[in-house]
Amino acid sequence: MIDASKAWLQNTLPVQFQPFVSRWRDDTCAMAQQFTPWLLNGEHLGHWDTQHQQTFEKVFNAAGLTCTVTSLGIECTHTSGPQALSAKLASAGNMLKAMGLVPGWRHEEQLVMNSLGEVLATAERALFKTLGFRSRAVHVHVENHKGCVWTGVRAMSKHENPGMLDNLAAGGIASAESLDSTLWRELNEEAGLNSDDFAWIEPLPPHELVLSRPLLYGGWHHETVMLFRGQLKQGRRPRNRDGEVGAFQLMTSEACIEAINDWQFTPDAALCCALALATAK
Repeated sequence: MIDASKAWLQNTLPVQFQPFVSRWRDDTCAMAQQFTPWLLNGEHLGHWDTQHQQTFEKVFNAAGLTCTVTSLGIECTHTSGPQALSAKLASAGNMLKAMGLVPGWRHEEQLVMNSLGEVLATAERALFKTLGFRSRAVHVHVENHKGCVWTGVRAMSKHENPGMLDNLAAGGIASAESLDSTLWRELNEEAGLNSDDFAWIEPLPPHELVLSRPLLYGGWHHETVMLFRGQLKQGRRPRNRDGEVGAFQLMTSEACIEAINDWQFTPDAALCCALALATAK
């Protein structure tokens, strides 16, 4: 699995994407110094914003996850299994939500996993960015039969990056979902597409990337992103079903590169699109 660091982008993407790469944030950027690691049983699982550290400590202690400040960060110990940990995280999450520290609450659960892919617990999706847990998501780069790129314009009602360009489909993998079911659910909900609409669809190399960076609007984004690319059959067009896409645009590769460098895409979608264009068939 590859870390999508700034250094990796510089070595991977062609020079025409340099303006985009120069603005890329990773866990070594200056903003990252504002965060401290959160460890569970000695393993780094999250990032806490130091301006909320005392509040987080009080909330976690109240939820039954006793916190200790060490040289490595904030350490907790838990030995009672995934169900008990999920309950404690739910309690902490509800307290933080009441304090206004968990924006964009979705009533959706995702898996909290360690570096080996073992499931430790489930937690509310919005809590992942507040606490810097690593989530999982899919992004799908889609072109028409002429090689033009279909992009979505995020609805202005979206909590994150409203109005920005996005991949035709992108979304988090829920706790009870497989990768394949998430892929086709997102394509159906966001673009009204199913497998019959595609001439082909396949993993986009390197397929799995780990993104880890502080967010401009607060919190930490730590996510394993599964990348795909596909081509629609002639005459097939996207149509949004869930209200999360304000419009669709069909763009040339040149227009996409310009929009990527101008930061008109969300960062994750820009990276997916750049990789797809750099490895075009």
